[in-house]
Amino acid sequence: MFEPGHAQAARAAAQIVGSYAGTAVATVATSIKTSSATCPGVLTIATQSGNAFSGSFDIQSGQGCDAQQATVAGTVQDDGSVSFTADTPGGGSNIWEDAAERTHCRLVSGSTFDGMAASGVLTATGRGVYSCPLVGTVRVSVSLQVSATQA
Repeated sequence: MFEPGHAQAARAAAQIVGSYAGTAVATVATSIKTSSATCPGVLTIATQSGNAFSGSFDIQSGQGCDAQQATVAGTVQDDGSVSFTADTPGGGSNIWEDAAERTHCRLVSGSTFDGMAASGVLTATGRGVYSCPLVGTVRVSVSLQVSATQA
């Protein structure tokens, strides 16, 4: 109970450890064309200490999807809001930099994945923007939306 003159106790971070099955929807847009692919995947939050968590995300192969594994690390707040980075094997410190290395495009900007974890469902979206040397230079925007339900 709150008493005048005493600091209110901090609320504990939402607990999100576990395995989540769902999808990753990748949307790629240029000034000419937008396309998307929905890929099945499993998100595993292996450890959580206070607000900090870490784990992995495995995308399974399918139509328009290459199998990939990524590590994830981020924070969760008491209201369930999450923010994390994902990193696949490669030359960068996150998936946006890794994709730039693989595609020989220049990364213009990349975001964290931001979203919510509530009632056993975790959703988050991250975005990257690239400048790619195709026919001239083409600006490519990538959005990756993860939506998964705790198993």
